[in-house]
Amino acid sequence: MEFIQSNVYSNLYIVENPVKDKDELKTAIISKIKEHLKTNHKQTKKLSYSNETECIYFYEDGGMTFGFLGEAGTSYFLDHEEDLGGFVSEELGMYQQYLMAEFYYETFSNELNSICGEFSFFYEGEFVKTDTLVIKID
Repeated sequence: MEFIQSNVYSNLYIVENPVKDKDELKTAIISKIKEHLKTNHKQTKKLSYSNETECIYFYEDGGMTFGFLGEAGTSYFLDHEEDLGGFVSEELGMYQQYLMAEFYYETFSNELNSICGEFSFFYEGEFVKTDTLVIKID
């Protein structure tokens, strides 16, 4: 399994060859979230279907690859911004069946070294569970 961070959206990870065990996958994603939050994680570009920049998205690598006909797949967003108009549009929201996790967060005002957020986990395109995560940033 490999997490590949987008060169365009620093809060987007494409997951290649995810493990099949649901619990192991969830643990690996949470570990990647903690690692991500220990870096300079401010995201300035927003994805079209979300007004949030304080979030991290995980999508499985997949989707059609028809190129000029549209649906280039989730890996398209590693090096390209969403294209919302014209003859062909390409937006991440088109690939909901590949969504693995979303983490929407905010920094606690009373504890500068903590981040709290809502973690939603999906498995094989189906919603599994939402948890609240509190992450200490050392």
